[in-house]
Amino acid sequence: MKRIVGILVVIILAVTSTFVYTGCTDDCENNFDTSGGIISEIFSFGDCFSDVGALERQYVIRDNAAYQSLGILPLNTQECMNANLPDIDFDTHSLLGLYADGSCNVGFDRIVTQNDNTKKYTYTVNVNACGNCESLHFSMNWVLVPKLPDDYTVEFVVE
Repeated sequence: MKRIVGILVVIILAVTSTFVYTGCTDDCENNFDTSGGIISEIFSFGDCFSDVGALERQYVIRDNAAYQSLGILPLNTQECMNANLPDIDFDTHSLLGLYADGSCNVGFDRIVTQNDNTKKYTYTVNVNACGNCESLHFSMNWVLVPKLPDDYTVEFVVE
C-alpha cells in the first residue's frame, strides 16, 4: 500500500512540476509588441541609436527643435559616427514616448486614443511579461500619432 501511495505522490509531483515549469511557455510564445488606436507607427530611431539617452519617463514631441534636443546620440561605432536622427514630419505627426519595463519575455501593447470632447490623447501601454527570471527589459514605447493639436494634452497610463 505504501508503495502505491509513493508512486501516486511521484506522479502528482511530476505532473504538477510539468505545469509549473512549462505553463508559461505557451503564453510567452505569443508575447510580442502591438499597437492600436490612432498610432500611425511604432517609431524606431534605427540601428545607430539607443533611446537610453532619454531621461524622462514620458515625452510629447511636437516639433523638430524638441526632437533634436532629446539627447539621443548615435552609437560610438565607426558605421554610426555620422548618423542622423530619422526624419519626422512634424506638420502631420507628433512623437510620444512612454517608459515601461518588465522581466523575462516582455511584450508591450500600445494604444493611443483621441477624445475631442476633453481635448486629450490618452497613451496606454500594457506590459505583458512572462517567465520567472531577473532579466529586465524596457522600452520607451516611441510612437508616431497624428499631429497633436496645440490645445490638447496627453494622459499617460502604464498597466
